[in-house]
Amino acid sequence: MDQATIPIMSTTDMRSEVATWLNDLDDNFLAAVHAMVGTYVAKQEVETQAEEAEDDPIVSYDVVTGTPRTASELTAILDKEVEAARRGEYITLEDLRKQSDQWLASIK
Repeated sequence: MDQATIPIMSTTDMRSEVATWLNDLDDNFLAAVHAMVGTYVAKQEVETQAEEAEDDPIVSYDVVTGTPRTASELTAILDKEVEAARRGEYITLEDLRKQSDQWLASIK
């Protein structure tokens, strides 16, 4: 039979046929199929995570928890900080020095 005469099945038909076959497998072969599909799925997940990491790499870590931050997460955090500064929500260097001196005096 040449390739031109081989019937082409739809994905839906293939899934249906495979499901039927799986129901008829003996336990040993079913375990082998399960292991093979499980390995394939795990590999796909690792590849997907690697692709996502390339698209949005880790660029920093949370100083308190050590949780990694991706470029998009850090950009969102920094955008919020810039907006807060534009609204006047910041402390001057002079006020920071005063607060620091007060804090240092309180712990002596």
